[in-house]
Amino acid sequence: MDISDTIGLRFSTSTKETAFLSFITKVSMIGLSLGVMALVIVVSVMNGFDSQLKHRILGAVPHMVIAGELPERVENSTLVVASGEFQQREGILIQGGINRMVAIYGIDIAHEARLSVVPEHMKEGSIADLTENRIILGASIARQMGIWIGDSLTVLIPEVSQTGNAVSPKIARVELAGTFELNSELDYSLALMNLNYLKKITGDSSHHYRLKLNNVFDVTEVRNLIDPSVVVTDWTEEYGDFFETVKMEKQMMFVLLTLIVMIAAFNTISGLSMMVKDKQSEIAVLRTLGLSRVGVMRIFIVQGSLIGLIGTFIGIAVGLPLAYYVSDIVGFFENLAGNRMLAGTYFDRVPSDIRLLDIIVIIGLSLFISIVTTIFPAYRASQVEPARVLRGE
Repeated sequence: MDISDTIGLRFSTSTKETAFLSFITKVSMIGLSLGVMALVIVVSVMNGFDSQLKHRILGAVPHMVIAGELPERVENSTLVVASGEFQQREGILIQGGINRMVAIYGIDIAHEARLSVVPEHMKEGSIADLTENRIILGASIARQMGIWIGDSLTVLIPEVSQTGNAVSPKIARVELAGTFELNSELDYSLALMNLNYLKKITGDSSHHYRLKLNNVFDVTEVRNLIDPSVVVTDWTEEYGDFFETVKMEKQMMFVLLTLIVMIAAFNTISGLSMMVKDKQSEIAVLRTLGLSRVGVMRIFIVQGSLIGLIGTFIGIAVGLPLAYYVSDIVGFFENLAGNRMLAGTYFDRVPSDIRLLDIIVIIGLSLFISIVTTIFPAYRASQVEPARVLRGE
C-alpha cells in the first residue's frame, strides 16, 4: 500500500476531527446511502412492473404473425420457441343490449399452451373446451356483459370483400366455454375461438402462422429470415409505443434518483474542503518531507472514496432486502391505512424484480460519482504552499 493510501485511511479514521467536520462526513455518507437505497428499490419496482406487463400482455399476444406458409428456416431458428397456425379478426360481441369490440384469436388448441400464457391463467373452464360454437373471454368483459359459463351470445365479424368496396358481416351464435384472467387490458379486449370454427365463420381458408420468440425484441432478426414479399406483423405495431413509454419512465426515474446520489456526493466536497483547510499544516509537513503533489491529491481521493464505498455498501445492504420484500412491506402499510395503493389498476400488489446488471450499474455509478467529487478538494490540497503555511505556524 502506498504511503498516500495509508495517510488517507488514517485521516478517515482520525478521532481528532472537529465535531462539525465529523457531522458533515456522516451526513454525506448517510445521504449517499439513502440515494443508493432509493435507486435499488425504485429500479427493482419498475423492473417488476415491466416484467409483469410483458408477461400478461406479450405472453398472450402473438410475437409475430406470418401470412402464408411458414418458412423452414424460421421454424428451425433458435430465435423461435414455438409456432402454430393462427388467425385474427376484429369482432363485436352482442348480448342483450350490450355490445363490446374485441380482438378474436383463432387458435390451434393442441399448440396454444406452447404459444401463450392464457392456458395458465384460465379462471373457469379450459382451452380444451374450445370446440365448435364455443368461445373463451376475459373474465372482466364477461362480467361487464353479464354472461356466465354456458350462456349464449352473438359474435359479429365484419369481412371486407376482395375488391375492398363492401363489408359483409359474418354472424354466429356461440356459447361461453370459459374465462381467463391476465390482470391486463386483454381481459377486456380479447376472445378466443377454435381456429377451424373461425375459418368456417369467415370462409377464409388461408394460412397464417403465429410465432413465439425466445426474446420478444428479436423481431428484426427474425424478419431478416423471411422473404420481404411475405406479409409479417409483430407485437411492436400495437404495443411498441406502450413498452417504450414504460422503458422511458424507468430511465427518467433512474436519472432523477441519480441526482439524489450526486447531491449527497457534493456534501463530500464540502467535508473534504473543510478538512483540507484543517489539515494544511500536516500537508505542508508532508510536502517538505518529499511527498509529491500527486501524493497529496491521492490522500484526499482515498479519503473521499472510502466515504463513497461505505455509503454505497450500506445503501446496497439495506436496499436489496427492502426491494425483495417491498410487496410485503407495502402490504403491511396498506393494511394499517385501510386502503390499497394500486386500487383501480391491474395490479393487486407492488411487484419487484431485482436484476444483477442494474445493481452493478448502481454500484459503479455511485462509486464513480464519489471518486469524481473528491478531485476538486484533492487538487486544492495539492496546491498548498509549505513555506507559506509553516511561516504562519
